[in-house]
Amino acid sequence: MLRLLSLSLVSTLMLAGCATTGMYDAPTGEQAATLSVDNQLSAPAAQGEDAGWQMPTSSDAKASLFKVDGERITEQAGTQSVQIEAGKHSVEVFADQAGILRFGKFRHDFAQGGIYQVRISAAQGKKDYTLELVKASAPDDVLVSKNF
Repeated sequence: MLRLLSLSLVSTLMLAGCATTGMYDAPTGEQAATLSVDNQLSAPAAQGEDAGWQMPTSSDAKASLFKVDGERITEQAGTQSVQIEAGKHSVEVFADQAGILRFGKFRHDFAQGGIYQVRISAAQGKKDYTLELVKASAPDDVLVSKNF
């Protein structure tokens, strides 16, 4: 009985080790689309000495690409640019301004060789951030807009 229990415990631990998120393997060449981040978040304003206690936060406002089709792009904290094969993909981004970390996800059908930007800014309303996907050649034409 003890042997059976230890065998099941070992097999469970082995399966748990194999269940990690895969890393994104970016394509190369002229056929791939390029996606980059345009971080429009502002760094938190400095507080005066008489402002009282403030929660310690980072002095940066970060926005990065995090996942493509559920696979992490990098092991550490996202990236600013990634190559994507033409076709429909799910992309996850994150934004962190003054300790308010949020993740947003969108889907888009990327064109072959296209150059895209994800603009991330502070949202107006109930959500914290807004993402807008645009083509670099037509920045006023918003392809996807989403609050997160």
